[in-house]
Amino acid sequence: MGDINVYTGPMKCGKSHVILQEAKRQLIAGKTIQIFKPSIDTRYQNHVQDRNGNKLKAVNIDNIEELKDYNADVYIIDEFQFLDGDVRVIEDMAEKGKKFFIAGLNLTAEKKPFGKMGDLLCVSDHVTTMTSICDICKRDNAIFSFYKGETKSGDIEIGDSDYIPVCRECYNEMFNKYKEKKV
Repeated sequence: MGDINVYTGPMKCGKSHVILQEAKRQLIAGKTIQIFKPSIDTRYQNHVQDRNGNKLKAVNIDNIEELKDYNADVYIIDEFQFLDGDVRVIEDMAEKGKKFFIAGLNLTAEKKPFGKMGDLLCVSDHVTTMTSICDICKRDNAIFSFYKGETKSGDIEIGDSDYIPVCRECYNEMFNKYKEKKV
């Protein structure tokens, strides 16, 4: 029996770093691995890369169904929140012995479940919720990503420059300031 391991949390908490390290561990264990990222995320072309510059080649996909086209012992997926499809594909593959290490934002900047992450979290064997350093108060309890840009249409706005990790208190303060600016 395989399993589904998910690393989630706000921007800049180290999710990509953790799955890259896990990919290396699985290679040491002699497992075949396949790494994926959503096509919509064009930041590192066809690589999963962490903020320290560590990177591994990845296959760009759009839909969870595409995972079935690859045969590996271990599947590494970054930025899962951007994928479409049915999470049951992953659940079925895990039941057939496949291991998954998946990273993704659990919430949008509006604090709504992001894409298929909510569904994935419900069927995962292990969930690690990570925190960042709050960009405002510098405490190590940032659990939200805040969008500080001018305009945003929908949940998806690729990139790091307009998002910051914030704690609950700073999120609420920033939200109220942002709301006042718009009125």
